[in-house]
Amino acid sequence: MNDSWQLKLYNDIELYLRKIKVAAEITQDIRQDVFLKAHQYIDTLKSEEKLLSWLRVIVYNSVIDHYRKKGKNFQLPDQNEEEYNEGNVYLLKCISLLIKTLPDEQKEVMEAIELNGISQTQFAKMHNLPLSTVKSRVQRAKKKINDTVKNSCFLRLDKYGNVTDYVPPKEIM
Repeated sequence: MNDSWQLKLYNDIELYLRKIKVAAEITQDIRQDVFLKAHQYIDTLKSEEKLLSWLRVIVYNSVIDHYRKKGKNFQLPDQNEEEYNEGNVYLLKCISLLIKTLPDEQKEVMEAIELNGISQTQFAKMHNLPLSTVKSRVQRAKKKINDTVKNSCFLRLDKYGNVTDYVPPKEIM
């Protein structure tokens, strides 16, 4: 790893520590701990594309460890709507691709409701369908997508349910 990459990672870690509101006086210790752990466990990194997410997990766990040693609790601050979890974004892309693999009637209702934001009631009125039919189609489609994700994807979640790593299903690769 060349110096420019190390500097970029150093800066990314610094920004993430500020984002999660870690006390300034311990950031140097945390950064040092993160780099040591990253070098020690680099073989657990599955893809270079996920380096930043992987490092953020190490940063977060290092912060938790530091506060635990001091006998204190640490909570992540509330996330703004502008902020997002990179793993969740990838999973959402995966799910939108999985919607395209559904049977036509389920695909149509899921695209309208989940991707375009139309309510189930509006969809039922637009297509002259009983609301119960629309709800059933949505329910069946969600179950099918959920089953595909659970059976075909490797998911690693943090304690808040955010995706930190995943492998997409073979259906969309």
